Amino acid sequence: MNESPTFVAEFADGEVTRLTTFSSLKKLDVERGVKLARHAYRSRTKQEPREIVKAHFETGNGEMLAAYSAVDLEDIDEDDDTLPHRQETNQ
Repeated sequence: MNESPTFVAEFADGEVTRLTTFSSLKKLDVERGVKLARHAYRSRTKQEPREIVKAHFETGNGEMLAAYSAVDLEDIDEDDDTLPHRQETNQ
């Protein structure tokens, strides 16, 4: 079974989102995590998201896989919040 990591983001106002993110544990998709976190923030608060001050990926048992600061995340385009679509493969 392939377990997807959880992306945990803390916003400048203290709001925290936790989302399972379809991604390989070996090749984490931080851009997808940020976009999902922003959408979750909008859905929850009915406001545009504040800056993400820190974030990390973790496994289902809480093991941290990678951590990111606000500086690490600032280059992810806030104007392009379209969600990347998961590619389905028929095998």
